[in-house]
Amino acid sequence: MTHYAWTIRVRGWNDLQKVTTLAELRDILQILELPGTAPPDWVVMGAWNDEVVGSGRYTHNKGCKDEWSLTWTKVDDAPEPIA
Repeated sequence: MTHYAWTIRVRGWNDLQKVTTLAELRDILQILELPGTAPPDWVVMGAWNDEVVGSGRYTHNKGCKDEWSLTWTKVDDAPEPIA
């Protein structure tokens, strides 16, 4: 299972930093309901793109009052646990 270190920066908030799977990151984006959020799958889809080498950045409304950003970097690609 692949994990990513990521940071969400929102004006007026402390940075939110975690290490999770992309599925968990999508869930957090849905919970936060940030302004103008594209569907969470669109925001993190670059992480699945072989051309992106496991890292990416998304910025909403750069320079505007409701600007926020997400950066992520692949930290491991551990095998799935055996059930």
